[in-house]
Amino acid sequence: MIVQPLVMAKSFDASMLRAWSAFSDEFIAVWDEKGSELMYFNDSFSKIFGYQNRDEFSDHFNFLCPRENILDENLSKLMRDNINRHGNWTEEVLLRKKSGEVFLGRLDIGKFSYDGQNFYLQRIIDIDTQRIFSNNLYKEVKKFEALFQFATLPILLVDKKGSIILANQQATELFEYSVVEFSNIKVEQLIPDRFRSSHEGHRNRYEQHPENRPMGKGLQLSARKKSGKEFPVEISLGHYKVDDEQFVIAFVIDITKRIENENKLLAQKDELEKVNAQIEKLNEELELKVEQRTQELSNALSKERELSDLKSRFVSMASHEFRTPLSTILSSVSLIAKYTQSEDQDKRDKHIMRIRSSVSNLTGILNEFLSLGKIEEGKIQQHVSEFNSKEQLQLIINEIQPILKNGQQIVYNHNGGAHVKMDLSLLRNIMINLISNAIKFSSEDGEIWVESEMNGSGNLIIQVKDKGLGIPEEDKKHLFERFFRGKNVTNIQGTGLGLHIVSKYVELMGGRIEVESELNQGTTFTIKFTL
Repeated sequence: MIVQPLVMAKSFDASMLRAWSAFSDEFIAVWDEKGSELMYFNDSFSKIFGYQNRDEFSDHFNFLCPRENILDENLSKLMRDNINRHGNWTEEVLLRKKSGEVFLGRLDIGKFSYDGQNFYLQRIIDIDTQRIFSNNLYKEVKKFEALFQFATLPILLVDKKGSIILANQQATELFEYSVVEFSNIKVEQLIPDRFRSSHEGHRNRYEQHPENRPMGKGLQLSARKKSGKEFPVEISLGHYKVDDEQFVIAFVIDITKRIENENKLLAQKDELEKVNAQIEKLNEELELKVEQRTQELSNALSKERELSDLKSRFVSMASHEFRTPLSTILSSVSLIAKYTQSEDQDKRDKHIMRIRSSVSNLTGILNEFLSLGKIEEGKIQQHVSEFNSKEQLQLIINEIQPILKNGQQIVYNHNGGAHVKMDLSLLRNIMINLISNAIKFSSEDGEIWVESEMNGSGNLIIQVKDKGLGIPEEDKKHLFERFFRGKNVTNIQGTGLGLHIVSKYVELMGGRIEVESELNQGTTFTIKFTL
C-alpha cells in the first residue's frame, strides 16, 4: 500500500492535523471511508512500531487488523456498527513491532466528516510506556474541531500578530479566561508583566524561523492567569500555514505540582543523605566495635595459647627443678634418721642445712611462679616510698652474702645523691635476682661488682657485673622471655623466669634494662630509672 502525499489528497487537508500531531507520542493515522486507503500517518510509527521506512510500514499496516490476530468478520462488523452509532471504537490490543516484540496498545478509531466526505481517525497508544496520557483521549472524533477541543492539554492557536485565534477548554480552565475573552486578547496577556516587553521580539524571531520545539529550553517559564496569579509552565510550539498565513500552536503544561514534587524529592533526598550519613557513622562504629571485639577475641585466644604453653613448660620445668631439691630433702631426712648418737650432731646439722637450702630453693621457684602469675593478671602495683638507695642496696648485698660460693665476694660502689622515691619491694626483687644470677654463673673465688649512681638529671643507674659464663650471641634476643635458658647453662639449676620477671618489674617502674655480655668473659646488666 503506497501512502499518497498529503498535498495530493484533494479530499482531505492534513496540514492542521500534521501541526497538531507533530509532537505527539501517539500514532495517529487517517483512513478513507472504506478503510482501504491510508491518507495520513505521523512520524510516531517509527518509535512505536520500529520501522524506519514509511513505505515498508504502510505495506504491513492494515486498518482492520493492527493487532496480533486478524479480526474475524463478526468483530469487524461490530467495530463498524459501533463507530457508526457512537462515533468511535476503543479497545486494548496486542500489537507487534518490526522486531517481533509484542506490546499492549490502546486502539481508538473515530469517524469524522470533512468537506462532505467521511474519514476514519485512528490512534494507537503504547500503553506499556505512555500511561501518562488519558486512557480515552478522544471518545468522539467526528471532525477536526473535536480533536482540538477534547485534547488533554491546554492548546492555544495564535496568529503572527500574537492574537489568540482559538483556545480549547483546558486552556480556558487553566488561564481562567472564557472562549470569548480569549478571542479579544494577545498571547502577551498570559505572560507576567516583567517578561512582556521582550516576548514580542521572541515571537517575531520565531515567525522568521519557525520550528517544532520546546519553548525556552533550559529556562523556567512562567504564565499568568486572569486573576494575576503566576505559575510555572512548560510550552511546546508547533506551526503550520494556511493560505500562506503563519499560525503557531502552543501546548501548555502547568508544572506546579511537578515542581512541588521535585522540591519534596529534594527535601527527601537531603533527609535521606542525613540518614545515610548516620547509618554510615553507625556502620563505622559497628565495624570498629567488631574489630575491637575481634582483637579482644584474638588476644584472648593468644593468651589462652600462652597459658597452655605456660602450663606445659611449667610441668616440664617443675618435673626437672623440683626433683633435685626434693631428692636432696628425702635423702637427708633418711640419713638424719640414722644419726642417733650425740656425737653425730655435726652430721645431722649438715643434712639439716641441706634440707633448709633445698626448701629455700623450692620457695624461690614457687615465688617466681607466683610473681609471674600476678604480672600476667596485672595485679602488681607500685607502692612508692622515699628511701636511701645506697643504704638499701648495701642491705640487699649483706642479705645475699650467705649464698656466695667459696672465695666469691661482692664489691659495691655508689656515686652521687642517694635519696629516691620508688617501690623498694620491686627494687629488692630485681637486685636479688640479678646478684643471685651473677653468683650462680660465676666461678668460685670470682668477684661480682655492683655500682649505683645518681646523675645530674636525677636518674638512678644500677649495674651488676660479673666475670662468669657470659651469654651466647644468639641467645641475647631471647634473654627476657619466659622459661628461656641459655644453651651454656642447661646443667645449672634455674627456672628461666627470673630475668623475665626482672624486665616486667623494671618496665612497671618506668625504667629500662640493658645487657652486655661476651661468652666466657662475663655479663653486665644496666638498669636506668627516671625519677
